Amino acid sequence: MRRREPRNHGRISALLVPAMMGVALASPAVSAPPITQPKAVIPLCAGLQIVTAVSQANGDYESIKTVEGADDQSVRISYASESLETDFLSEAFGQMKSTKVARTLRREDLLNANFYQQRFFADMPALVPESTVIGTSSAVLKTLKAKGSVEFRISNAYSGEPGIDRQVRPNVYDFQNVADLVIDRTAAVTVPVIVNDVKVDLPAIRATADFAGDKAEFFFLDDEANPLTLKFRIGIDAVAPPNKEMIELCKTMQGTSPDMSKALCGQTQGGDAESLQVVKISYRCAVPAQIPVQAQPAEPPAAVLASPIEQALAETGKAEIYDIYFSFDSDRLREESAPSLKEIADVLTRHPAWRLAVNGHTDSVAGDAYNLDLSARRAAAVKAALIAKYRIDPKRLETAGFGETQPKDTNVTLQGRARNRRVELVKQ
Repeated sequence: MRRREPRNHGRISALLVPAMMGVALASPAVSAPPITQPKAVIPLCAGLQIVTAVSQANGDYESIKTVEGADDQSVRISYASESLETDFLSEAFGQMKSTKVARTLRREDLLNANFYQQRFFADMPALVPESTVIGTSSAVLKTLKAKGSVEFRISNAYSGEPGIDRQVRPNVYDFQNVADLVIDRTAAVTVPVIVNDVKVDLPAIRATADFAGDKAEFFFLDDEANPLTLKFRIGIDAVAPPNKEMIELCKTMQGTSPDMSKALCGQTQGGDAESLQVVKISYRCAVPAQIPVQAQPAEPPAAVLASPIEQALAETGKAEIYDIYFSFDSDRLREESAPSLKEIADVLTRHPAWRLAVNGHTDSVAGDAYNLDLSARRAAAVKAALIAKYRIDPKRLETAGFGETQPKDTNVTLQGRARNRRVELVKQ
């Protein structure tokens, strides 16, 4: 029996934009013109957060992958997701479930592995040698660009708790789908992502594969140092749309059993067996080098001291923040929000005369009145956290909720809705 598993969901500074200039790809092995892409730099460092989302009728579910530590030998990643339990056999059916997983990647696998272990289970081994987790390896991307194709492996669903010893069966390596990954050289490809609070079209390499009849496509960040997976679809259009009887049952359950309706009726159309869409990326490690102690002036330059939030508030009076995270359909702050909350508190500490309005914004899923209330509660939760944890004077903060009334982007796409869900700081 196959295990039911959670769906996979994974601020660019002004200094980064000039660096995203052109670089030519390797000459193609097929008869097609080479593609010229801008170069992206997303550092694989402690603090890097990758937010992925999946769309359902009752809202977008997000998971967060955070790089907890990185050294010359390995990279340590935490994964956290929240989604509705849809397994009839589970006692938690229809309830919100949380999944937290720790994974470790060896540097040698980030360089050479062709096994993309894209799944996250609570009971899976933390270290799966010869695999990658948040993207592919440098070797796969290089070979794909140079030769046009490369052997590629992805994780299949499995039951039990298989280990990593190849001599003991079953093991995690028994549950792989293998196919040739083939590059698409027909056009330059970009994927829109919110990077450090700014919408950026990240340059990507698109490749397709056929895993024993399951057609798939992958979009990898075109960065051999960190080829993150920005998007994938596995089993494209393999899920049939609900039939007439199921549609009628879902309509009935919406009134009689709303919790069951949410769990069973999220898929209103056909779709893919498995999908991933990165909607946000944030990191805090690519900062200007500090001035040596002996050379520091009495008042260090603002460029050395200021955080992106501080710079935005000082220059424009506003700062949009996308890495404050809330539980689904809730005002409960997720623990991954801590770095941004601390950054806001530090800014307020450095500028004791500043007063801020904390404004909440949502996407257009659900009704207008509901979204206004939810956004107001989320703004109030940010204020409460700043007061309780960082002892910010409550008189320096005011809150408001604007719901879906001030969108930054379309509400039709995952990326657009992610850009509309935000916290905005306004200097008073």
